[in-house]
Amino acid sequence: RRAEDEPGAVAGRLRAEDVARTPNHSPRPEGRSGAGGGRAPLAVGAAKAGALLERQLTLARTRAHSAALQALGSARFHAVADQVAVLASEVPLAKAAGGVDLRPPADTARERLVAAVAALPLVTAGSPYNAEALMHGLSPDPAPHPQDAPWHQVRLLLRLHRYAQEVLDPAAGDDPRLRAAGEALDRHRDAAEAAAAAAQAARTPRIAPATAYALGVLHAGQRHEVEAARYAFQRAWQKPPAGTP
Repeated sequence: RRAEDEPGAVAGRLRAEDVARTPNHSPRPEGRSGAGGGRAPLAVGAAKAGALLERQLTLARTRAHSAALQALGSARFHAVADQVAVLASEVPLAKAAGGVDLRPPADTARERLVAAVAALPLVTAGSPYNAEALMHGLSPDPAPHPQDAPWHQVRLLLRLHRYAQEVLDPAAGDDPRLRAAGEALDRHRDAAEAAAAAAQAARTPRIAPATAYALGVLHAGQRHEVEAARYAFQRAWQKPPAGTP
């Protein structure tokens, strides 16, 4: 399974060629750009937007890599590694460990997931398009989108629930319903982070209007992908569980 907060996860979605797919037209043509070799200003803006994203994401990957190397060399990491090695050498921890009932903690994980899903606006997610969700992303506020955090929490709880199910019954952890819901939430996380990266790049001082416009188109497309992923999760979650008659 993919590690949480994997460095470069957003870079996989925001490549230069993705930005270059921006339609080469504008409601009010601004003429030709000599610097673009005769290309329309919007095409030049898309190329510059791609280059800007590449620079910012490369810098973010470099910083994440440096932080990871620093953490791996820290005394805290070595202390944890030593404790894990000692713990592994003492397995089984007790003679009665094999008879421990793991169903109560698994039930707790399921209840937390159900409660978190119940708090989601699934009625809104019942439509593949939610224009209201775009309002915050189009504002100058750099804070994360307020609607994303509960969905990210459900994603983490769903993973925990699936792990618990796999411990109790390996076949139960491969429930097609839960797998489809998890895949939808993975797409949701990636699209939300991609939209946030595009919005952050658009706030770069003194960028050309065509570049900002291309980043705005990319941001809007990723927010639409967020809504599509929520719709897919809602459809998957409302299906009856595996084995239900």
